[in-house]
Amino acid sequence: MFHRLFLMALRCTIFTNFSSRKLLRAQRFCQFFGSENENLIYMKQFCFVLASLLVSISSFGQNLTNDRLDFSTGSEAYQQPSMTTAEDILDRYGSFKGAVLNMTRDEHIVLRAWEGFDKDAARKILKDRKDQWKLDHADEIEARKQARMQQTDGCDCWVEPDGSYITVDGAASDNAYSGAAEYVDFSTPAIQLPFEFELYGIVYDSFFLNSKGSVSFGGYTIDWTPEEFPVTTDEVAQIAGFWADSDYTTSGEIYYKVTQEEVYINFVDVGYYNDNTDLLNSYQIVITSDDSGALPDGANTQMCYLDMNWAHGDVGGSGGCCGTSPATVGMDAAPDFGPYLQFGRFNTLDDTYNGPQGTGDGNDDGVNWLDYRIFNMDASEDSENINPFPTGSLGCDTLILCLGNTFDINMSFLGPEPNQTISVETNDLAGWDYDLTDGETANITGLFTALPENVGTNVINITATDDGTPTGVTELTVIIEVLNIELPELVIEGNSAICAGGEVEITASGAFDEIVWSNGVVGNTNTYTFGGTFFVTGYLDQCTQVEEFYVDQSPYFLPDVEVDPPSVCPGQTTVAIVDSLEQLGYDIYEWEGDWNGLGGEVVGTIGEAGAELTAGVFRLLVTDDEGCQGQRVFIIETVGSYIPDATIEPYCDGIPNEVTFDGGYSSPEEGTFYVYLSSNEDSGWGGSYLELIINGTDSYILTSSASFTQFDFDIAAGDDMELIFYDDANIDSDVLSVTVYNCGYENGIELNDLAPGTILTAAADCEASPAIGEWNCLSGPEPWSFSNPNEYDTDFFPTGYGLYEICFTEETCEQDYCYDVEITEEPSITLSTANDVLCNGEATTVFADVVDIGGTAGLNWSAPGDDDVFENDFSFSNPTTYNASVVITNGCGTANASIPLYSQYTPEPELEDESLCDGGEVYLDPTSPDTPDLEFEWFIDGDLIPGEIAEEYTAVSTGEFCVEVSNQCGQGEACALITIVGEIPPPLDSTAVDCAGEGIAVVAPDLPSGYTVEWPDGSTDINWEVADGSSYDGTEICMDYTDPFGCETNTICTYLYIGLPPTIDAEPILEDGDFLTLCPEVEYDFDLSAQTWDGTSYQDGAGEYEWWVECPDTTIYFGDPQDAMTVVSSMLNQNCWEYGITLVGSAINPCAVAGIRQEWEVLVDYCELTIPNVFTPDYGDDLNESFYITGLEVYDDVYMRIYDRWGQVVYTSNAYDNDDAWRPNNDETGTYWYTMYLPQNGREYKGAVTILRD
Repeated sequence: MFHRLFLMALRCTIFTNFSSRKLLRAQRFCQFFGSENENLIYMKQFCFVLASLLVSISSFGQNLTNDRLDFSTGSEAYQQPSMTTAEDILDRYGSFKGAVLNMTRDEHIVLRAWEGFDKDAARKILKDRKDQWKLDHADEIEARKQARMQQTDGCDCWVEPDGSYITVDGAASDNAYSGAAEYVDFSTPAIQLPFEFELYGIVYDSFFLNSKGSVSFGGYTIDWTPEEFPVTTDEVAQIAGFWADSDYTTSGEIYYKVTQEEVYINFVDVGYYNDNTDLLNSYQIVITSDDSGALPDGANTQMCYLDMNWAHGDVGGSGGCCGTSPATVGMDAAPDFGPYLQFGRFNTLDDTYNGPQGTGDGNDDGVNWLDYRIFNMDASEDSENINPFPTGSLGCDTLILCLGNTFDINMSFLGPEPNQTISVETNDLAGWDYDLTDGETANITGLFTALPENVGTNVINITATDDGTPTGVTELTVIIEVLNIELPELVIEGNSAICAGGEVEITASGAFDEIVWSNGVVGNTNTYTFGGTFFVTGYLDQCTQVEEFYVDQSPYFLPDVEVDPPSVCPGQTTVAIVDSLEQLGYDIYEWEGDWNGLGGEVVGTIGEAGAELTAGVFRLLVTDDEGCQGQRVFIIETVGSYIPDATIEPYCDGIPNEVTFDGGYSSPEEGTFYVYLSSNEDSGWGGSYLELIINGTDSYILTSSASFTQFDFDIAAGDDMELIFYDDANIDSDVLSVTVYNCGYENGIELNDLAPGTILTAAADCEASPAIGEWNCLSGPEPWSFSNPNEYDTDFFPTGYGLYEICFTEETCEQDYCYDVEITEEPSITLSTANDVLCNGEATTVFADVVDIGGTAGLNWSAPGDDDVFENDFSFSNPTTYNASVVITNGCGTANASIPLYSQYTPEPELEDESLCDGGEVYLDPTSPDTPDLEFEWFIDGDLIPGEIAEEYTAVSTGEFCVEVSNQCGQGEACALITIVGEIPPPLDSTAVDCAGEGIAVVAPDLPSGYTVEWPDGSTDINWEVADGSSYDGTEICMDYTDPFGCETNTICTYLYIGLPPTIDAEPILEDGDFLTLCPEVEYDFDLSAQTWDGTSYQDGAGEYEWWVECPDTTIYFGDPQDAMTVVSSMLNQNCWEYGITLVGSAINPCAVAGIRQEWEVLVDYCELTIPNVFTPDYGDDLNESFYITGLEVYDDVYMRIYDRWGQVVYTSNAYDNDDAWRPNNDETGTYWYTMYLPQNGREYKGAVTILRD
């Protein structure tokens, strides 16, 4: 039998991915024994033990992130794969603090593995947040404590922690951590026991407290996916008060107290993952020594429950219930021994009870069934038949009731062994009404009422008996003392409803000695700020009257939110607005995006009652004028195809055959990923195993203890799978093989010759509707093509080096997804210039010799150069040394180059003439500022002054002092005449002309510094200002000047003229490029129309005029020039005829000594005419259509008369020209006579002309 059990257990398939499937096959195997006789019950227990043992053999390590243990068994520690990085997480939450407070469990694992993770800082952030939350909710916490205190009196099991208890620090550095770590997934170090605790025959001297609701022995356990006893992944002996995904981030504490014979552990106000505090659980575990006596009926373990409100965390569930891993309550030995006791798997928020085993519909239990229950157990027992187990306690030995009081009994008895039937019996008493139910779970429900006829002592006996071998019997006794005291009525009054954010006052009245509320308040009134079930107790003598009442706290009411449109394309927004009628009732609106981390952004608000939103999940919180709040959580869906984020890395090793785009779809389908493990050995894979990673985050360990094992996993289009092989040196990998079916049985892949490492990477082959749209290449070398231009999944075929900009326009949303495909090689660059020494501000061009095969590089020149050009001009306005540099960058690399440039200026020394009295001196400084590259030599009267090479020189004698200053760009010279007083040059010219036209003329004498002057009007400023048109204008004025030393005074005079250059408005006006033809004997008038400024206005005429013509070989000046000129061809030399000549007129005054000129381009011509003797209108072509006279265009006002053969005038014009030449239109033919007169030269032409028609 044992050999058969062992072989069958070996065929149990074990998973280690923390899901309910991992024990499915083991459970099915063990259910086999359910149909056999009672003697095989122990064998069933053995099966679970052996299956558990195989789990420990084939489970190669949980990937726990903690400071104390490494569960890896391969040559390298397993690294949790992830689709994100620490940097991504920090970016997502904006800061380290934001990440610590908000990230998910998976993100916790990634961030804690980051080398920059500061554990101390993270723990402080979490502790500060928890402390602040407790401060903000102090009133609620205290109210719940007072309610619990009511459970610590009399016969109740709850012991409220006091100052003698130790609070478990969920962020202590010596804790073990996994998953979300601090305050969520942790376990204490081993805590020593002062006594021996026996669990199923094993004695322990220490224990561990685990955040997931259990006390364990021999090791800790941190598993947020509860499992069915006895086969668990961690295989740790434990007492599971409530094994579920608890979360202590804000609400919740674990307290414990160790005495000489008992340990009290209290889980108080515990919320559920992920940091939910809307529903809380409180429960207690007590373990004792065998000699303690603290627990009834010889028990050494107790589980005591208060109000239990949630059953499941957010991983697989929501709202505290209804998930894939229901909470487990019971106790389990280490897998070597196998005995266990399970009270249920709790998954719903009601009081349904479907028995201790199994999950799913018809098996899940309701968490409210645990409310106020007590389980007393002798955990040391390991018998073949355990007595029926009561699910509660009947309290103290003696209960005191007064007349009218009642005592409820609702007790269930569980059969720890499956398939047992339990019967229950009780005795009859006055006032004792009851119902009995036999079965696998037996039940007694009864009500004892204190009546006048049962005043005194009453004994209720309850007996539960199973049909096991040997028979198990459990007996319970209740002693009730009824006092002959009648209690008054306890009346509860007040509004029993409260809205979110409000408060209510409740009043209790009655003739009692004292009234105590469930939150500890003493008195007739009590105020509640939150809803729930409460009670108030009236005390009279030894009796109590308890009234329970319910304050109905209405949930957030639901504001009506209209979203138009209800779904949007990526990057677009929609408008959400509260119904206009409802707006009248609300005072405050709070729009929140990214609700529960599910995405979405509030782009802006529209007034208060509306908002502009992206796709995502949002919450609107509204508050009315009474402080009541409502909320609406709503979703804005995204329409359009899924297009993956893609960045095309540059191609640096030649032109690729194709660039592949994939992963886009419009409606993904789901399927199954099958993995078959085969072995030629009956022992299976031994210690070898596979790791399957789906989408980089979900990790599964696969192994086999048989020749063939099948695994299946749900996948969908867009998923990515990776299979990693880990070998066991004791197993020949040649006997192992893997077959994979990707999304069905048509896509089989057989993997042999397994080697350690990744053996398969594949995308899900599940079909999906393609992402439809259109591909286009906006720029890049041609030709190019797409394998499928109408679907996102395509291959792009480039043909040359360069930068391609390609875009996919998604059909539904018409949104563009554009990508740059850069095909090039690493660039190189050198700089060169023709001249690196720049003189006198000259520019030089620096050339960049670039090797950039793809032409994609950008060039970044040093300022002031222009970027992205291959050459730049540099020039400098001052002497300097400048390093011109450029950095070239493309997708394949970066290169840089530089070249020095030297800017110098040819020295321009300056010296000023000076006058001296005898014994004076002059300080000569030719350059300022001086620069190091300058060299100086000084001369006097042409002779070198030996040794004088300094920048400055002091002259103490008369003479011409010169200096030569030189550098690499050349040499400059300056001289100063140092003379005695009286020997300076005349400071004024013979005339002083001011043509600025500003109304004020300035006479500026050329005097050395220090001279003083006196002008005709007595003023002494060096420069004399004279108004235009003043009495001094046009006269000789004299100035007195005196040397700086007062040696002597001299006088100099000058003629003063103040005005402007003349203006002209010449006629005739010729268009640019036109010329004027001068015909014989024709007079042509040319007029400058000059005007001159007289100080107040312009007057006609100018001071002087000049007229001349410029012929090819000579220039002819006209005598007696005036403002206007009449020109006849006879005035010109015959050499000027038939050439283009220039006629020039010039108006001259002192402000325009070169004259203000006007030029006319003219042609002296004989101006001969060619008059036709015949023309042919309507002759079938466009020739000779009218009486067109060649050469006529140079004459104006031509007289024309035309006569028919009878002498009648048929045409007349006084301004005949070829643009409107005579053309009869009445089919006339024959000969006509004409006379034509040219008024400009007096010539007359006569003749005949014939008209011919076809």
